[in-house]
Amino acid sequence: MTPHDKQVMMFSATPSKEIRPVCKKFMPDPMEIYVDDEAKLTLHGLVQHYIKLSELKKNRKLNDLLNALDFNQVVIFVKSVNRAAELNKLLVECNFPSICIHSGMSQEERLLLLFFLA
Repeated sequence: MTPHDKQVMMFSATPSKEIRPVCKKFMPDPMEIYVDDEAKLTLHGLVQHYIKLSELKKNRKLNDLLNALDFNQVVIFVKSVNRAAELNKLLVECNFPSICIHSGMSQEERLLLLFFLA
């Protein structure tokens, strides 16, 4: 039901063979970019943290990490819209400048928040 003249982009680090026909259906002349494994693409200064915790301990540990680490931006991915909204509320209450972007928002709302950050 979307306009046929729209721009469609798909990104994947590991596209499966099954998804290629889907991509070609929505992109008439797709450009595929392959990166050689030896190229070792890195984002300088990017640090990722992963800690396996029970759900009840996550907020406390995140707060501890944010207080202990030196950073200028953080992206936190969560499983649901509700979790995103609740985490955003908690971060603001703990005096961390925070915004929440999720699937329940229009594209315009998302872009406004992102431009607000810039």
